[in-house]
Amino acid sequence: MKQTALGRFFRPALPHALAAAVLLGACSPQVNTPKLDTGAVDAEAKIQRELVVRSSDELMDRMYRVAWNIRAKNVDLCGDRVSQALGFTLLSLDDYKKAEQREAVKSVLSVHSRPTVYLIGPGGPADVAGLKRGDAIMSVDGENTETKKSARELLAAALKAGRPAVVEVKRDNVVSTHTITPMRICGYPVRLDRSTEINAFADGDTIILCMGMLKFVKSDDELAAVLGHEMAHNTQKHNRNKSVNAAVGQLLVDLPIRVLLGVNTTVGQRMGRQMFSPQYETEADYVGLYYTARAGYDIHNVADVWRRMSVEYPEAITLVTTHPSNSQRFVGLTADAAEIDKKRAEGLPLVPEMKDGPATVGAPAQTEAEEDPLPPAEN
Repeated sequence: MKQTALGRFFRPALPHALAAAVLLGACSPQVNTPKLDTGAVDAEAKIQRELVVRSSDELMDRMYRVAWNIRAKNVDLCGDRVSQALGFTLLSLDDYKKAEQREAVKSVLSVHSRPTVYLIGPGGPADVAGLKRGDAIMSVDGENTETKKSARELLAAALKAGRPAVVEVKRDNVVSTHTITPMRICGYPVRLDRSTEINAFADGDTIILCMGMLKFVKSDDELAAVLGHEMAHNTQKHNRNKSVNAAVGQLLVDLPIRVLLGVNTTVGQRMGRQMFSPQYETEADYVGLYYTARAGYDIHNVADVWRRMSVEYPEAITLVTTHPSNSQRFVGLTADAAEIDKKRAEGLPLVPEMKDGPATVGAPAQTEAEEDPLPPAEN
């Protein structure tokens, strides 16, 4: 039989491989550990998976509750960015790919194969209508809902038509009917990013909260201030303004350089986008704290976030870049809280002091059902 080049290589290498295996075996652990009970290991794995679900669920519940309050209590300051909302989200076992995840979620959250009521906005339409976490959605407006997709589509149709949704649910083997009348909230939904970065940001349409920030804040009050800050970026149209400034920088700097020198550069574009960036952050702190106060949260200790942030990033204590320094933000938020306290004492409306006057409410710009946040413990 003709020998291949691969065979010629492996034949002399085999003794060396066996010798290496023997030598490596000499470095193996030298104690006799107790033999593990595989049943006990499996039981512990189940406990730990359920712990992951509980921990994630607590964070998701906090995020949704606080976000709902910020959006619902400030609807009259959101201009024409107003959504119709029913105030609850859905889960289904089909949201989870792994069998062990489905088992944990079913055990901890009582999730069904049918669409299941999950997060509920406090004081929102679903809450007022009497829906409870764990309710299985059987039908919407008389149409059977075996999947979360079908339930969401029927709920979205009711929202688009501007009418209440009649929802039939099963709870403890008892079927009941609930009429959910949508309400107006600020049209800036909150999304969760699984990143461990201590950050949150706004893109003009949504608010993105990183898991790292959600774990970093110590109270609902602090989370409300963070979400209020990001919603203020959207209501004050900071992202749009930065884009306009970038276009102006490109026109005044980058274009002449390309015409005169034949060199493509983005220096002007970047300079324009960063222009007024620290001032935008200060404005978002100020307006966002009003949103926080109007939603009923304590605004007097939320500035402590910036002291703790400096423990994580000491260089930001005095450094001013695209953001003010952490020391500036602490002092600024303290002054903002004093202004709000003064208005409360004098019985004045809690509205920011804007150059052009307070924002006014326009016609709803969004009527579709918003996407649910990521399910807990999903990979």
